[in-house]
Amino acid sequence: MIYYLLDGNNIIKSTPEFLELANGNFIRAQYELVVYTAKVLGGKGEGSFATVFFDGTGLNYKFSPPKNTKVIFSKKKSADTLIIEEIKRAYSIRIQGKDSGEVIVISDDREIRECARIFGAISWRTNEFIARLFPQYKKKTRPSPQIEKIISPAHQKKITEELEKYYKGKNIAFP
Repeated sequence: MIYYLLDGNNIIKSTPEFLELANGNFIRAQYELVVYTAKVLGGKGEGSFATVFFDGTGLNYKFSPPKNTKVIFSKKKSADTLIIEEIKRAYSIRIQGKDSGEVIVISDDREIRECARIFGAISWRTNEFIARLFPQYKKKTRPSPQIEKIISPAHQKKITEELEKYYKGKNIAFP
């Protein structure tokens, strides 16, 4: 079994595709994240289950989650706190020998990622996760511009002198 824990707001805020799908409506973007997660991760096998954590009360969220997906709103705690608690709970179950499934945590939050590492979970950054959800939207990396360093003639002479000193007596031809 694979158990996915998603930092929902973190994913949405770092991924414009969800807000684009929802025409800028954040609640609809939350729904789109849950639906796309269920579609993609649900295809990983019957044993896959995802929990998507959001900050807030979820009062305006009126959607039912798809099969093998759970949506949790943090209410008075932060979603980060709930995710960390869930990572620790999964670890506790695993060390008791009750479950051998792996836990995959999706967040860019450093504290969550560190907790996942400490408690034996796999940690994906949001861009890794989004590349799996939206393969057509893989971020195109721009080639970095070639930077030509300009070294003054005086500095060039000093570098040449230092290199000549270093290689002197080593039988290496120096131009």
